[in-house]
Amino acid sequence: MRTQTGSSRWMGLAASLGLLVAGGAAISTLTQAQPSLAQTAKASALPEVWQPASEADEALIWRFVLQSPMGVAALNQLAIEGFISPVCEKTLYTHATYESFQTLLRVQCPTPGGVSAARAYDEMRITFNRFEDTIDTFAVERVYID
Repeated sequence: MRTQTGSSRWMGLAASLGLLVAGGAAISTLTQAQPSLAQTAKASALPEVWQPASEADEALIWRFVLQSPMGVAALNQLAIEGFISPVCEKTLYTHATYESFQTLLRVQCPTPGGVSAARAYDEMRITFNRFEDTIDTFAVERVYID
């Protein structure tokens, strides 16, 4: 019988927990092992499908987020992990194709945060998916840069 060493067993468990689905919200982490400078810049950059939201879109998006239970749940996740603060920069983006039906909230704080004792995150990103006037689902992405 072959046995795994303790460290490889934990690494397998950590890899399998990279994507959790709880209460309709996908919660994932973005991890990289010792990135190069090019990878570091790439990790913090957003894909080209995201464009900054206009002032009118921002007002509309905040209304949808604050009036939807899933939107409030996403904000609660940010608060739990210490990313709700007046010093944190919050930027809203809309999807190039789906416009405000899929939006991204990017939160960057001057000091890393998060609830993990092993790793602090430099930024958190929440992708909101809207159906009609209600946030239907959201995904949380935790980004850290070495």
